Amino acid sequence: MPTALRPTCSAWCAPVSEASGFDYVRTLPQRLLPQQLLTAAANRASNSSVLARPLIAGFRRLFDINLAEYQVPAQGFACFDEFFTRALKEDARIFPDDRRTIACPCDGRISQLGRVEQGRLLQAKGRDFSLTELLADAAWARRLDGGHFATIYLAPYDYHRVHLPFDGRLRRELRVPGRLFSVSATTARTVDRLFARNERMVTLFDTEHGPAAVVMVAAMLVAGIETPWSGPDATRPGKQL
Repeated sequence: MPTALRPTCSAWCAPVSEASGFDYVRTLPQRLLPQQLLTAAANRASNSSVLARPLIAGFRRLFDINLAEYQVPAQGFACFDEFFTRALKEDARIFPDDRRTIACPCDGRISQLGRVEQGRLLQAKGRDFSLTELLADAAWARRLDGGHFATIYLAPYDYHRVHLPFDGRLRRELRVPGRLFSVSATTARTVDRLFARNERMVTLFDTEHGPAAVVMVAAMLVAGIETPWSGPDATRPGKQL
């Protein structure tokens, strides 16, 4: 499927630190809570028109979100999910002048950046994970071994759309089931193989730069991932392109 280069988004690098004893205490509830049940309840609430106004107002107060750079419907957002996945205005981000440039695919914080070495990626200081396990496709993992990777964390207040960072042709999409741990820096420091354990959507592309993958990792309360080619009925594992 041919794709167009999308606007550059913004990301900044986070400092690297080791897990502390307090980090393990903070993430313990995630191991005990019913992740799928809570996420299903959050999905129902976020799509409720009755709860839209109080949820959006509370979220904006908590995170001080400025809607000036977003497209806001004249009648307001119909539900919290519509607000959470709000679109940017057309001129809110810029295009790279050189179409060979790999653009940042989303707003957020770069938690790790580097090379895939012997089929493994760095998750956090002292922790790594398998590219084959992440992609759920051994053949593509072999093709990408030795290449570069970047891990970008989207905070709750960030723009929650991901753009294709390069021109390319979609070859495969996989919806991989898994856990729903938070993907925060604290959790990344304390949960082994976090991104390869969590539910995720893997997209594999052929590009001018060679083979590439864009992986979107779900988290507790935030798990549905919609694409332009699959539509709103294929946001969770169970359907594959």
